Amino acid sequence: MAAHPVPRKDGFPQVSEKTNLPDHMPYQLVHVSALLSLGVSRLFLSRFDLGIREWRVIAILGHYGPSSASDLVGRAAFDKATVSRAIKQLERNGMVGRCAHPTDARRQLIYLTEKGVELHDRVAPVSIMRKRIVESALSEKERESLRIILEKLRGQLEWLNQEEALDNRETDD
Repeated sequence: MAAHPVPRKDGFPQVSEKTNLPDHMPYQLVHVSALLSLGVSRLFLSRFDLGIREWRVIAILGHYGPSSASDLVGRAAFDKATVSRAIKQLERNGMVGRCAHPTDARRQLIYLTEKGVELHDRVAPVSIMRKRIVESALSEKERESLRIILEKLRGQLEWLNQEEALDNRETDD
């Protein structure tokens, strides 16, 4: 038999176990990420008429070169629908194009057009400047430690997400 929640002093129901948000790492990471995205989004929309999802696709293509849509999904950490909308918007604006994949006829590569390269080369310095300003709060040693920690967390989360996906498939059968 489940225990009934104890009312708070103000009369509202109270949870039995609080998540200590100030010390809850996932909350802190999401909060920092949201602050980064909010600032970039406002800045890039006002200066370049460019949304965060479109910038992420342009930045990835600028770094990795022509990529399949599935590669963009993995690298952008966005879902398929978000990446698809970003690609369509960028295509409409003439920033990206599509061509046949050299080894897989079922796939296409997304690439930056000349117009896309020009936009990338205008936005990238602003992005790099913001990165430097944010990172200036940390010492060189702290930046390296953070990079290592984030890589470990990324690996652990990829493993956990795969495990949970397998568990969900097994319970669906």
